[in-house]
Amino acid sequence: MARSYTTVFFDLDGTLLPMDTDVFMKRYFKALGAFAAENGLDSDMCLGAVMAGVKAMAKSDGSATNHDVFWKAFTKATGLNAEEMKTLFSRFYEGPFSQVGEGVQANPEAARAVATLKGKGYRVAMTTMPMFPLAAVHERIRWAGLDPDDFEFATDYETCYAVKPMPRYYEDCLARAGVAADEVLMVGNHNREDGLATKVGCDIYFVTDHLIESEEGLNVSECKHGSMAEFADWCEALPSLK
Repeated sequence: MARSYTTVFFDLDGTLLPMDTDVFMKRYFKALGAFAAENGLDSDMCLGAVMAGVKAMAKSDGSATNHDVFWKAFTKATGLNAEEMKTLFSRFYEGPFSQVGEGVQANPEAARAVATLKGKGYRVAMTTMPMFPLAAVHERIRWAGLDPDDFEFATDYETCYAVKPMPRYYEDCLARAGVAADEVLMVGNHNREDGLATKVGCDIYFVTDHLIESEEGLNVSECKHGSMAEFADWCEALPSLK
């Protein structure tokens, strides 16, 4: 059945940003480990604590923000002062973190898709995995050749209480956008993490350039799907809301 969308939720890594998640994580941990060592920290301890925080966010019951869950796990693993570490991490995300994106080639078709949607009056939001501070999310949006201001909001670890593929994450995104699920198209590349948006009533379009498929995820062939260029063409054919 055809839907009448008003809003498009975008995934970032592997969707708008043509960067393999494994490559990103390797570069991220290398840069963060070096930064920690330069600032007198045991890099192995620091990276281990970050992983503990990531695992805690993935298992969160939704009673606290991802930010609070992360820092509780981090401080438990290290015994370090959370406020001091947050200040230090802010320096990392405002500086050395940019090196992680060096050499990434933005896909101009992603910018075309976003510009087309906005030009037609659709609302767009960045619904990326909310395990990072907003400064890091904005930096990665820029790696994709886009402007953070292109999006009404971007999900980050301070504003979210759940992560993908939890239904709570998408429910919170819908509440934040102030829209009903049947008005929303989720655009992503992971058949489980992004596909879960359909469980709360959103429609889905899978970008196949860097497709990730899990046995627990949706059958991509049965859903809207195509390359980013094909998705941009698809957006061109959508009706204007203006």
